[in-house]
Amino acid sequence: MDPVPDSFLLTLASISASLIGLFLVGMMFYISSGYETYGRTRAVVEPYFRAATAITLLAYAIPLTVSLTLVVLPVVWSRILFLVLVLALVIENVATVGTMRAVMRVANLRLVAMIEIVGSVVVVTMVALPVGLGGLSPSREDLVPSLLLGVGIAFFGTVVLVLTLFDIARFERSELPAPAITRAIGKLRATASDPQSDDDLLTGDAAVSRLNRDG
Repeated sequence: MDPVPDSFLLTLASISASLIGLFLVGMMFYISSGYETYGRTRAVVEPYFRAATAITLLAYAIPLTVSLTLVVLPVVWSRILFLVLVLALVIENVATVGTMRAVMRVANLRLVAMIEIVGSVVVVTMVALPVGLGGLSPSREDLVPSLLLGVGIAFFGTVVLVLTLFDIARFERSELPAPAITRAIGKLRATASDPQSDDDLLTGDAAVSRLNRDG
């Protein structure tokens, strides 16, 4: 593999830092608006978004911090930092499964399941690539593919979170299916308040009276 220049690592770190800043601003704005509008899904949405935010920040932190340490520190420190952050990402990803299932059960959001599946595959690939390319002592070139995957999955997670907000808002605006007895009462009230139904009833009474008179 060709040598990786410091300029590339610094550019990768700057991109990650910019995306982290935008993500934090967006999440703080979203949190400040509150969850009051999510009456039906707040109990499951709030813990899921907290877990998803932690995973996304960890995914962004890997290319940011490891790229900087590869430039200024011996590669052994980058290996240790990469291992610690990836392990934290794996643990957080496993801990999110419960909140993901709760959101799926309540709101049936398919994007949530998609990011969970894709994220798990990417995390495993991030762990396997350095070992496959450089063994137990990967060089800086062996770590770069995993750093790029970290940026990619973090950006993908950000996009999924934004799209999930639209899906949750649409679910909150949807009407709950009414029970059978409620629908029956509603039909009776609609029939009773319909002028056409009253006219039909009067016409029926008149016909009965005419038959009685003729008979």
